[in-house]
Amino acid sequence: MSIYTPDLMAELIPAKGAAGFEIGEGFDSILKRVGFVEWHDKDSTLDEKLSSNTGWIGVKSRCGLPGGPCTLVQSLIYMNDVICLEFEESLRLYRVDVGKGYGGSFFGVRPGDDLRNLEGAGFGILFNDMDDDFLIVKDESILAGISFLTDYRASLEDAPDQIIQYISIHDWSLR
Repeated sequence: MSIYTPDLMAELIPAKGAAGFEIGEGFDSILKRVGFVEWHDKDSTLDEKLSSNTGWIGVKSRCGLPGGPCTLVQSLIYMNDVICLEFEESLRLYRVDVGKGYGGSFFGVRPGDDLRNLEGAGFGILFNDMDDDFLIVKDESILAGISFLTDYRASLEDAPDQIIQYISIHDWSLR
């Protein structure tokens, strides 16, 4: 069975899409396109499985407080976290994370680059201490639908040299 290869060179478009996937696409439609998926529950052996993954792995996890309401999160992960597609209760794609090995970019910035390269592309950088990620600012407004996760997950004041590990393209309203 052939493995569906996503577009690893597609540009990153905030709140719209990445890797040939569009934010808002249905879970069943994407599953049909991707084909075979090896499903796992989130556990301690998952990192080992991902490190040798050459196709798609599906991960089901429950998020919520113990004894309280939970939300089922389903993720489709390509290779070793090069791409992660995330779905919650709506079963609509609400988030695409791209990691090292992804060749597409946002204004020339991609995973593995220095976070400050965003400043060279004309953006301000704002640390979001609620989620330990970075947002970007253009014309005094936060650009919605994109965030950056680094190797430190601390403000630039605390750790001035940070490398982008993942870029998240998302629409939180679709969760």
